[in-house]
Amino acid sequence: MDTYLGIVKVIFIMAGMIAGIYLLSRYAGKLNLRFRPKGVANYGLRKVDTIYLAPRKFISVVEVRDYVLVVGSGDKEISLLAKWRKEGENS
Repeated sequence: MDTYLGIVKVIFIMAGMIAGIYLLSRYAGKLNLRFRPKGVANYGLRKVDTIYLAPRKFISVVEVRDYVLVVGSGDKEISLLAKWRKEGENS
């Protein structure tokens, strides 16, 4: 009888560990844990700020390597509003 209880405990612990790993991998992006597989390139992309104008319409300032972009987005389109080189960058 003790052997069966031990096996059941091990099965429950393993099921809990698998569920925890699944939930962590599923929600890692939402939790901003920054898990990244090996070999994924860093593109130097960083969102600076976003202003929401209406539902699904916004303006964002984004840095891409040595450029700053101002991007407007609507329901079905994305537009580049402005682009300039960062100060102090030599490339």
